Amino acid sequence: MNESSLTIAEVLDAQIRCARELITVLDDEHAALTGRSIEALEAACEAKAAAAQTLQRLGDRLQILSGPRRSGPEFEAWLARHPDGAALIDAWRVLIGLAGQLADGNRRNGVLLEVREQQVKTALVALSPEPPATYGRSGYRPNLPQGRVYSRA
Repeated sequence: MNESSLTIAEVLDAQIRCARELITVLDDEHAALTGRSIEALEAACEAKAAAAQTLQRLGDRLQILSGPRRSGPEFEAWLARHPDGAALIDAWRVLIGLAGQLADGNRRNGVLLEVREQQVKTALVALSPEPPATYGRSGYRPNLPQGRVYSRA
């Protein structure tokens, strides 16, 4: 899709389609996180990255078309000045609702990822007499409890 030639209505429609697709991808990612298929998780992550990039490009196009940054009510007023402004405002509001669903789905999957990460760390500690050399998001080694020694040779 060549975003650079899309009109405002086309951009909003494309964003809505992409957001709906991304909601489905987040559901697939959630299913993969609760399942055992690494391949399904990798596929969901790839699809999520591709959809997010498309959504970003569409957002950039909308920003180019709309000019200076505008807040919600100001943006809706700007949309209202266009031919078929009521339909544009309706599409914008649908998109805002979908963005809320995307944020919720992403947050849900993020929490699940954090739980999985903690489970893996706990398992590593339980299996190792010394805490594993893992690092958190900050780049520092988290304070992990000492592992248990189950046997010695």
